[in-house]
Amino acid sequence: MESNEISREQHRELDSLRAVLRNISFLLFLLSGILTFGAFLKEAPGKIVIQAVSAVLFFVLGILGYGASLSFRKSLALEEKDPEQILFALKDLRFFLSGLGWILLGLFLLSFFGAFALLLS
Repeated sequence: MESNEISREQHRELDSLRAVLRNISFLLFLLSGILTFGAFLKEAPGKIVIQAVSAVLFFVLGILGYGASLSFRKSLALEEKDPEQILFALKDLRFFLSGLGWILLGLFLLSFFGAFALLLS
């Protein structure tokens, strides 16, 4: 017989994952606020645009991470009533991590080509 019950240890691990996602989201929100405030202090239009776009991207990542955290909280509150809720939470986590990966790849390419342009000038 196969059991769909979550053990206490698994429940604790999923809850700690939820807490980590929530904390990362708050840090991303804080970083986006700092970048937005810093954009107002810049004088060069190019630096303002780059900092504002970075702030928006970090804010969107914060929303995705917080949404995944809420999905895990909902799945832990329902426990056995809706076992498919954990799959929705994992889908939200995958969406957050893939967004994070694409943004990190974009930042790497931007810094790589920026360093390459500095070497050529």
